Amino acid sequence: MPKQSQQYHHGDLADTLIKTTVQLLQEKGPSNLSLREVARNAGVSHGAPAHHFTDKTGLLTAVATQGQQMLAAKLEQSQLGVTDPHARLISAGDAYVRFALAHTGYFSVMFQKELIQPGDMSFDAASKKARGVLERAIEDLARSQVTDGRISRKRMEATLAALWSQVHGFSLLWQAGNFGDPNDQKRLNKLLEDMLTGIAPRP
Repeated sequence: MPKQSQQYHHGDLADTLIKTTVQLLQEKGPSNLSLREVARNAGVSHGAPAHHFTDKTGLLTAVATQGQQMLAAKLEQSQLGVTDPHARLISAGDAYVRFALAHTGYFSVMFQKELIQPGDMSFDAASKKARGVLERAIEDLARSQVTDGRISRKRMEATLAALWSQVHGFSLLWQAGNFGDPNDQKRLNKLLEDMLTGIAPRP
């Protein structure tokens, strides 16, 4: 792609580099990504990514942070106006899977801790916010199923691990074509509905 002649403001260039990186991640994944390729595809000097993000880890951390922020927003939106605890968990799970499938570039790095700058406060805050929506949905459902409303921390952590693994794993397996044509929306809707109903069965 030829270099673009326009000038960028600092924030605009950073956002352009992130968007270019997301597109490349969608095409080839993080292991084959290089800063030079990001710069070339964005139409800027080869040193621009390092100037804004220091190195590849810094750039991927910025991408992952933005992805976690977007996921948190989608999960929060899925809970609006939903009061039934079973429906809330199903809605959160549906939003999670659909985000993963619609934003494969982001999703390819969001949970790869080895690619993220350790201790990055923005990433940690965004991750905590997204995880918090899932935790609250699971906790609300769990509390609705016990007589005294008390749930042990151990049970909560085990339940979160199990249910999060299910929706995350399903997303990756579907995307890879393990359940048939990943473009078959009708089949996706049916499998997703059945799986989520099984995750949050009514007593």
